[in-house]
Amino acid sequence: MSSEAYDEKSVIRNIIISSQHLDTRSSDSIEEIVSDICGLQYDPNPTIHLNHYMMLWNRKKDFAVEDLDAAAYQEFNITEAFAFKRNMFFVPANEFAIYRAALKSVVRWGASDESWLAAADTPDDLAAEEELKRGLRDRPGMTTGQIWECLHLSEEWDAYIKGRKAGDLSFELPIFRAFYRLKRRTDLVTCGRNPGTFREPLYILKENLGINEWPNSGIDKNDARAIIIEKLIASFGVTYPVHISHITGIPAVEVTPFFSKLEQEGKISPLKVGKKSCYIHSSKRDLLEKGAEQDSEEVRLISPMDTLVRDQTWLKTFFEYSYTFEYFKKKGMKWPLSILVGNRFAGYFDCKMEWRTGRFIIKEKNIFDSAYNNHRGIELALQELAAFHGAVDIVEKR
Repeated sequence: MSSEAYDEKSVIRNIIISSQHLDTRSSDSIEEIVSDICGLQYDPNPTIHLNHYMMLWNRKKDFAVEDLDAAAYQEFNITEAFAFKRNMFFVPANEFAIYRAALKSVVRWGASDESWLAAADTPDDLAAEEELKRGLRDRPGMTTGQIWECLHLSEEWDAYIKGRKAGDLSFELPIFRAFYRLKRRTDLVTCGRNPGTFREPLYILKENLGINEWPNSGIDKNDARAIIIEKLIASFGVTYPVHISHITGIPAVEVTPFFSKLEQEGKISPLKVGKKSCYIHSSKRDLLEKGAEQDSEEVRLISPMDTLVRDQTWLKTFFEYSYTFEYFKKKGMKWPLSILVGNRFAGYFDCKMEWRTGRFIIKEKNIFDSAYNNHRGIELALQELAAFHGAVDIVEKR
């Protein structure tokens, strides 16, 4: 690679890192950061701190777990919602309806929320929704079990869950289907999570929080997609349609026309990166000139569920980096934290937090460039991460 090409890639990486709030830790509010980077994916895997906490730890100055919990479950500035690829995300409450309108028709597992909800629009289903809402009106946040206990349906719910595991849906009542629909639409809001490994959610009717309608309710799907796609482009700085398709679950053939429209409106412009045809958001163009002056030695340890690294092809294009991780394997699970030094990935740690003993364990350490073998910033970042977990000791397996 020529020095000219190297400089170009370095500038582009700086734009991406800055757009993702990864160049310096931000003093912005959690809501502002979550809006800028288009959400935090919720992930319940407790190998280390959960992904949504890790994403903010890397981006927000002096971040503590309690800060996100307060923003989501006390202040309700952000909310849990089904978003990209129908996964659970934290998104700003005032943008929830935009995400919902843009993504409810995304097909995954053979169906979309839109089609699934439309199939449950019978008079019995609608009556069940009203029955459930009446039962929960003016009630505080409750777990699933507490909801059915409150409605005197605990035995029926237990029978339904057992039958469902056996593939028998004969125990399913319309009110149980209504419960799932209200959750998907975020008419039932997650208003807290209990302590424990997988943090059981507490649900409450949005009306009980004073939310009769979400801001931007009724927005047209195409208008919503235009907003979300532009926000995503800005959140990366430089990207291309297939990348946005992989992140959102919206087919590339449906994403591309929005890029054309945004280009016509002057909100994005074409940018050749090597042989790759990309686009840069208009708000980032000035960084093309001064990007090379912004190289940093800041170290970030990036969760494998972080939006920055979710598309391996995009990651290789701009960072010449890839990694693998094993999510479902119960023993020997690989949970790599990618080591980002400035605008380059230096390798990864495979980590595990032993919550019972307070030990932060480094199961595997892979540094791809020997220049980073004894990098003081990497060791300091690891110590800061262990402290964030409340670890009493860091153990590196040999």
